[in-house]
Amino acid sequence: MEEKGSKRTRRGPGAAGRSPGAKRSGRERTENNVKRNKAESKKKRNRNGKSGSENEIEIVPLNAWARLLLELCGDPRTSGGSGAQAVQRVRVQRSDTLRLLTTPELDDFLRRVGDATARLINMENFRRRKLFFETGRIDYSYESAWRRRFADYFDIYKLLGSKNFAEACRLISEQWKSFLGMLKAAKEGRLEPWQKVRPPGYRKDKDGQRVPIVVVRFDNYRVDMERKMLRLGYWNIEVPFKGEPRWLTKLGAKQGRLIITYDPVKKRWYARVSVEVALERRLNGGLKAGIDLGRERLIALVTEPINGSGEGVALLYRGGPLKADYFYFERRIAEIDRMLSDPKLEEADRAVLKEMRRRLYEKRRKHREQIFANSAAHLVRVCGELGVAVLLLGYPRGIAQDKPGKGNTNMWSYRKLEQRIAVTAENRGIPVFKIPEDGTSKVCARHGCEVVRKPRGLVRCPYGHTMHSDVNAAMNILARGGGKVPARVKVLSFIPTASKVIAVNEKSSNPA
Repeated sequence: MEEKGSKRTRRGPGAAGRSPGAKRSGRERTENNVKRNKAESKKKRNRNGKSGSENEIEIVPLNAWARLLLELCGDPRTSGGSGAQAVQRVRVQRSDTLRLLTTPELDDFLRRVGDATARLINMENFRRRKLFFETGRIDYSYESAWRRRFADYFDIYKLLGSKNFAEACRLISEQWKSFLGMLKAAKEGRLEPWQKVRPPGYRKDKDGQRVPIVVVRFDNYRVDMERKMLRLGYWNIEVPFKGEPRWLTKLGAKQGRLIITYDPVKKRWYARVSVEVALERRLNGGLKAGIDLGRERLIALVTEPINGSGEGVALLYRGGPLKADYFYFERRIAEIDRMLSDPKLEEADRAVLKEMRRRLYEKRRKHREQIFANSAAHLVRVCGELGVAVLLLGYPRGIAQDKPGKGNTNMWSYRKLEQRIAVTAENRGIPVFKIPEDGTSKVCARHGCEVVRKPRGLVRCPYGHTMHSDVNAAMNILARGGGKVPARVKVLSFIPTASKVIAVNEKSSNPA
């Protein structure tokens, strides 16, 4: 009998050659649907002729301001940047991270509660995954887990309490609803080749041990700012914390779910408080700007002409520090791997080396995230000073972005940088849209003819002018978004590091 809220997925083609009574697994159905929809999406793209044509170009909103701009003003390619100023306020979800200062007793309590919650998530996901792979049905119901509180999960229910157990069930339900949404997006051909659709997994590490997580409902905890205490209502426990909440202290902030997790590398507990806040716009201009992301130049941005002068501004953020970090940590990790390959190495030394390797991986990830954060913060601040009202970010449509290999996304993640720019711009009130960038590096932004690539990242137009290839690509993205390509650009170059963004000598360029 089907659980309440479950849904049966549609059978796709490909049943030929299978016995009449045989059933396909959920994994096989998912893979076949994704392949079929990708092929249909490719045919649809080619229906209008050349890739990148105006009729084919799809603009995708990346933040809340962009979605509201589409609703109120229509296509930003025709409404212009100033139309975005009609929106004054929007409510979004943010989170504050607090470091918990635990004692051995508190640490033991959090591990016990976190392990019970992780066990609940693993057991419930096992049941739902089995249902999906055997029958193809998707159980995204909150009630199906809640009804088992007095049977299979009674001991967990008593430990977590009614409110927190219900919140953990809602968390599981949200994960499966997200999986269902991804399946629908794959069916409609809205996913890129690098986006893989997988059902929710288990909270386990590489060694098979459960990863603790504590889920607390919004009305079952309180954050005491004065005493720096986090009070957990059901257990009547206070945990001291370190950190200054950014969003929870804002006027009109609405407290949401609390999630407490353990970092095995730093050996620390962290509390993440979900907060709903209202953002307001503070714009004084209506310019558009195109953004091209890359490896040698992490970010290249070009604005429309400023103040009717015909001259725009180009911002270039170098990717050298990011590459240097990657190769440095890669060399350190390779040295540890060579030591671990020694069969005579004692087990105690092997455990120490594995811990060092985990720390290096974590440090490399933190450095990358900090470089992204500093670059996005600096970029959005400069855009606000220049009066940029809409950002048009190019993305590589139809390219496997997560393909492994040196110099690719194991060095930096395109999606993480894209999301960081979108969220940072959202905080300042700037809409961000995605626009396909295919072919933008091969065509001159001024004349529309094919360019010739030259050494040192330059392109030469048959009409006689030379410019930086990333600046040319950013101009093409700007033009695709309905922006005006400047006749001249003033180039400002920056070096983003994990500590700050360093400005280098300013240069002037004439692409005309």
